[in-house]
Amino acid sequence: MPKKEVFGAQPPIELLRQYLDHKGWYNRRDLSFMKMEDIIILAAMGPPGGGRTFITNRIIRHFNIIGYTELSD
Repeated sequence: MPKKEVFGAQPPIELLRQYLDHKGWYNRRDLSFMKMEDIIILAAMGPPGGGRTFITNRIIRHFNIIGYTELSD
């Protein structure tokens, strides 16, 4: 995971969150909003620990959480 900054945010994850909240980004050259369409974001993660860091609820709220028990043979 990206290294957290002084205030605890992870900039690459915040860019993804900005897309999920606003459906696009601002173009810094001409300060216009670029709307992105037909983009699917698929993510997988495990619980924090063993090299995995905590992910903020600001990004997790955009995903469905699915958990299941192991299937028997």
